[in-house]
Amino acid sequence: MLKSQRDSKISSLNGDDRKSVQRVVAAIKDTRGNSPDLARSDGRTSARELLQEWEDVLTREAMSALEAILARDETGPRAGEFPEDFHLKRLGSEERVRLSDFRDSRPVALAFGSYT
Repeated sequence: MLKSQRDSKISSLNGDDRKSVQRVVAAIKDTRGNSPDLARSDGRTSARELLQEWEDVLTREAMSALEAILARDETGPRAGEFPEDFHLKRLGSEERVRLSDFRDSRPVALAFGSYT
């Protein structure tokens, strides 16, 4: 699920449902050591299992938004996993650099965003 899809579900919630979702997210994070990633696996109860405890209390819209949050958190590499390899053109030249070229040599930090 894309971030925009998740955000769309969350923004469509009414005030009470939004507060409920925030309460559940806070409760799950608190249960999981305040991890920012709800879907992380630590050998204990999964976030999906914790979410099931709230199923009878929340509206269908709030549950749908929480499912969207979990689906988004479950995508992508986890800490310690290698991301998919890709290459980028160096700024100001035609040289291309592959992410895998840096494996086992030095850390790589990627920052995406607009600084304008």
